Amino acid sequence: IRSIPTIIFMKDGEIVDQMVGASSKQALSDKINSLI
Repeated sequence: IRSIPTIIFMKDGEIVDQMVGASSKQALSDKINSLI
């Protein structure tokens, strides 16, 4: 973790992506939808 907040997206126990720093609700929603 390099910064707060850090959100780590995991699938099957593996890190698939992460977001570092403050993000808008839309950016977070877009990231989640792209990973589903």
